[in-house]
Amino acid sequence: LSIDIEAKLAKLEEGMSRATRVAERNASQIEARYAKIGTAVRGVAGVIATAFTATAFASFIRGTITGLDALNDLKDATGASIENLSALEDTAVRTGTSFESVSSSLIKFNKTLLDAKPGSDIAKVFETIGLKAEQLRREDPAEALRKTAVALAKFADDGDKARIVASLFGRSVAEVAPLLNDLAKQSQLVATVT
Repeated sequence: LSIDIEAKLAKLEEGMSRATRVAERNASQIEARYAKIGTAVRGVAGVIATAFTATAFASFIRGTITGLDALNDLKDATGASIENLSALEDTAVRTGTSFESVSSSLIKFNKTLLDAKPGSDIAKVFETIGLKAEQLRREDPAEALRKTAVALAKFADDGDKARIVASLFGRSVAEVAPLLNDLAKQSQLVATVT
């Protein structure tokens, strides 16, 4: 009985050793396969990351060129310098104002300055806020806008101020007020593009 048990235990041990070797060999094969798959996945991920980076870079370049074109177009329309226009754009981004809104406000403001002949109603509006239209016309339009924003900041936020803003910019106060408030806090325009 004892010899029989020892023989069966020896066979069991031999079977277990064989099973362990088979399991180890299978585990090695599985690891090798996953390593190949991992390498392939990393390669594909690298290609995707490179393509994404290239696409993002191309998009950045296109966006920059489009933005510079928009600044050039606004420069042509208003006579303001690229530097000051880029400062207005930067201020607009921080206040959540669109570049289109800044553009149309500056164009309207520039036209308002042109129409502010001595003795006209618009010239009187500028005088009400302590500015002279003739002096503002000599300034870069973007700088004239900043100076107007500084002058407007001295007034209470009431219906009179809203009417002044509407007459100068032809826009609702809600649309242009955030830009004017932020411009009023600046001692000078700081360009982001030169």
